[in-house]
Order: sequence, then C-alpha cells, then structure tokens
Amino acid sequence: MTPSSKLMSIQSTVLRFVQVLSRMINLDVEVVDDNLVRIAGTGPYSSNLGRPLVTGTNAFKYILNSRKHKIIEHSGKDPECLMCSRRVSCQEKAFLGMPVMFQGDCIGVVSLVCFNESQREKLLNNISLYMEYIENAAQLFIAKTMEKMYHENVRSAEGVIRTLGDHVLEGMLELDNKGHCYHMNSAAREQLGLDVRSKVGQVSVRPFGKTGSGNNNQEEFIVMIGGKENVLPGFMMVTGKGKTLILKVPVTYGSSPKDRKNATEMIGCSKPMQRLTRQMNKITNSPSSVLIRGESGSGKEVVARLIHESGNRRLAPFVAINCAAIPEQLLESELFGYARGAFTGASAQGREGLVKKADGGTLFLDEIGDMPLHLQSKLLRVLDRREVVPVGSSSVIKVNVRVISATHQDFSKLLSERLFREDLFYRLNVIPLELPPLRKRMGDIPLLVDYFLTKHSFTLGIKRPEVNADVMKLLNQWSWPGNVRELANMMEYLMNMVEPDKPITIDLLPDHLCGEPVIDKALESRTAFEHSASLNLEEMERHLIGCALEQSGSDDSKQQVADKLGIGIATLYRKIKKYELEAELF
Repeated sequence: MTPSSKLMSIQSTVLRFVQVLSRMINLDVEVVDDNLVRIAGTGPYSSNLGRPLVTGTNAFKYILNSRKHKIIEHSGKDPECLMCSRRVSCQEKAFLGMPVMFQGDCIGVVSLVCFNESQREKLLNNISLYMEYIENAAQLFIAKTMEKMYHENVRSAEGVIRTLGDHVLEGMLELDNKGHCYHMNSAAREQLGLDVRSKVGQVSVRPFGKTGSGNNNQEEFIVMIGGKENVLPGFMMVTGKGKTLILKVPVTYGSSPKDRKNATEMIGCSKPMQRLTRQMNKITNSPSSVLIRGESGSGKEVVARLIHESGNRRLAPFVAINCAAIPEQLLESELFGYARGAFTGASAQGREGLVKKADGGTLFLDEIGDMPLHLQSKLLRVLDRREVVPVGSSSVIKVNVRVISATHQDFSKLLSERLFREDLFYRLNVIPLELPPLRKRMGDIPLLVDYFLTKHSFTLGIKRPEVNADVMKLLNQWSWPGNVRELANMMEYLMNMVEPDKPITIDLLPDHLCGEPVIDKALESRTAFEHSASLNLEEMERHLIGCALEQSGSDDSKQQVADKLGIGIATLYRKIKKYELEAELF
C-alpha cells in the first residue's frame, strides 16, 4: 500500500487550487506527490486520483530527483520520453513541470500539459510567465498552506484561496450569495482604483454576459463601485459560503508575472546608477518618448519596465518586442496588425497589432536600430499622430501609447549611413538615458551577486551558499563583457555546481574567469599607454581624469581630485567640460 504523503494530507485543498489555476491559465494542470501518486488534476487528469501513476513517470522522476523544473517542448522527442512505454500513443504536445518544495524537501510536482499546437505555442512563447505562476503557486500556496495547517491557522478552502489571492496577479473578489463583496485582494484594489481605506462593502457584482466566439469567448461582469458601473472580464467560482470573482488580466507579448509590491528591481548604488535612478524618477509620469542606450546584457528592458511600473500607466499593458528577433516580413504585421485576408495565411478575423495592444500603456521597442527603413515611417506616424493603419486596411486606429526604445548600436553611425531616419531618431530620443556597462559600476557587483544567488537558490529550492573571499575578488576583477546578463548566468551556473552546505570556491569558477588579470585602474591606464600606439595624449588625459572622478569618494572635493592629478582646480573644471565628463560628477 502506498504511504500517505504531505500533499495527500491536503488533497481537498490542492483539488480546489488546481481548478482555480487551470481556469486562470487555460491549460490542464496535474499534481503528483513524491510517491508518484496523482493528488489532483483537471481534464484527462481528473480521474484516478489517489492512485500511483503507471506510465509517463520519467519527467516526474527527473524533477523529484533533481529538484529542478523540466520543459518538454516536443513530447516523444525529449530524452525523458525515449524510454516511456506510451511514447507512441501519447497525446501530449508539450509539458512544464515545477518542483513543490517544503521545508527543504521536494514533496511533489505541479505540471502544465498541452494537448494541441495552440496551447503548445502559448506555453512556449510565455514560458517564463508560466514558470513563475507555478513557482508562486507551489511555494506561496501549497507550502504555505501546509505550514498554516500544521499551525492550525487555515481550516477551510476559502481561507486557502484567500492566502493564494495575496500572491497572484489577478484581482480576486469574495462575494456573498447576493453579489456583495466582503473581501478583495490587493491586486483587485489596484485594478479597481481603490486604496486601503476604501470599504469593500460599496462594491457589488452581477453577470453581464459573454463576448466573442470560439476560443476568444469570455465572460464579463458588471462591477458596481459606489453607483458607478464597470464592465470587466473574469470568471466566477463557487467557494462554499459564496462566490469568488477572478478578474482576468490579459497576458501581453513579452510580459511576465510581477510581484505586486516590487515588480521589477534594478540593483546598484554606484554613482552612474544613482544618476540614472534620479533621471528615471523625474520621467515616470511623462508621456515623452525615451531612448535607452547601453551594451547588450546591461539591463535596458529592466529600466523600461521600471519606468512603466512606477508611472501613471502602470495598470495598463507593458508590451515588449525585440525588433531584431522577428523576421522583417513579419515585423510589420506584428507591430501594426493586419486586416482580414491581408495576405496568404492571414487569419480570417484579422489580427490586432502590438501597438494597439499597448493602448493606454507602454510600447517597448528593443533593438530599435534594427528596424527596417520602410517600417520607420509607419512608426513615425504612431509618434506624430498617435494612430496606426493595419496591413491591408485603410482604416485608421487611434492609440495612446508611450514609446520606450533601446539599442546597443551607435546611432551616429546609423544616421550617417542612412540606415535610420533622422526625423524618427529625434522623436525617439526626446529623453535619452545612458545605461552604464557593469565594468563601470564600481561596488555594484557584490550587490548583484547577493541578489542573483538569493533568486536562484529560491528557484532551485536549495540553501543559498556563501561566497569565498577569493571568489568575490575575482568577480570584482572580471571585465564582464556580457554585463549583468553574464553575471546572472554565472551565478546560476555556480548554484548548480556548488555542493550542498558548501561555499562557492575558486575551483568552481570557469577557467576563463580565473585567468583574467587584476583590473587596477592606474595599472590599466599605464598599460594602455605603453602598449597602444594609436592612443594619443588627449585620449590618455581624458581616461585618467575620468578614472580619478569615478574613484573619488562622495566626501572628496574637486580640489582633492585636482591635487591627486597634480593640476589646478580651474584646469580640472576646464578639462571636465572639454572631455564632456560632467556625468562623472554625479
């Protein structure tokens, strides 16, 4: 007889949770425990509960043993599928499984399953979104529920659902049998524009009807707030004493679920980052276009998201698109949409473009320098007239979007080579922001190391290790050509390599990092001067003064900097202006 598991002890709660989660994401969900017993499921997995799985267990075993997530993009072709007895007859198209961690143990697996190509495309195109959904669910719902049950704080499914509601993106309103609200989560308050002092008793809900057809069919509800009606999409769920309305939040291209209290974080306290933060704080509510420049991997999208989430458009969509990642022939229809029958293979209903999806919010155009010339004129129309014309249509659609763009390219070169329209550049570059590379962010590396180790330890479900002092010294000395993205990947690599309860030591570092020479600013300047025949005296002078300003402490006066350089204070200020080093003063 199969022994009872921790998840089995809260099976009724997990069953309710699975139903909620499946309705939220429109995919089937299955939960198995560490004995490979099916605890809960939807669709074809709603039967045979409480019984051990007979086939199709390889992926679950991998997750239970490794304590890592598993993505199967093509069922039947993944290594974990090769030895499966139902490989040939398997109806699944794709699979995402996440471990359920509780008190350091992997007690089960929560999985999402796709049964058609549409679901598969939806899952794989938004994989990070679903991974965070499952991670939040597993850690903040199941594990927390068990802890609270063990402490006799949660006794009912309604209490469990309320616990879940504090950690999800969707607004959740608990209603009595007459439709009057008696509790709502923080997400619902934000969506409905209610602050913490507003009384939920003034809110009532009644059905409005269904809109759309086929897969686009959705329920809508009239949410009455102090006599004012709002028609909102969502779905209603019976919860015993009453009902719970879950407001649907549309999933936008390139978006991911956010922690409501601190959705996006930008880590760093160096002078360049402090200056950037001050600039961002001044422009969050402005409708003006922003152009973010910075090297690849430096975090340009993080800056764009922070501007959006901190401003008055934060409740509207943030739609991101990488102009270099989408084929040129598809980019126009992705951005501006297309009319019915606009081209061969077009949807019979037409398609709404990403610019329209961002209406009221923010459109983030990453790698804008790669946008083809013939599309730049259409984007110019969006910025000038706030309107779009879908492909194959003559109708004009009004939009209200704030455009934030980003690039790692040299725009002066693009303009001189006539690869980018000058008039479009000036409209995009209303507010220019410069994101410094990691090698110029002195003091930020320890903060980022701590942040990424904590993040990856949570993701992997293991204890966060300490970092050896020699390792930290090497990390501070590395030039980080891949910037913050390279550092994040390095920390994830080390988290996978380190032994449990052991510190991260030098022997775990890749060879290329251990071989990097120590970066000493004075030595670097002297070496550059001695070994670069092309470096002239003015370039050398600019570099030395820039290094001296960057290394000066917050309490150092400019007179002290001038003394260190052996020049007068007037000369220092003249050189700062000449070499455009004003940014180093902040």
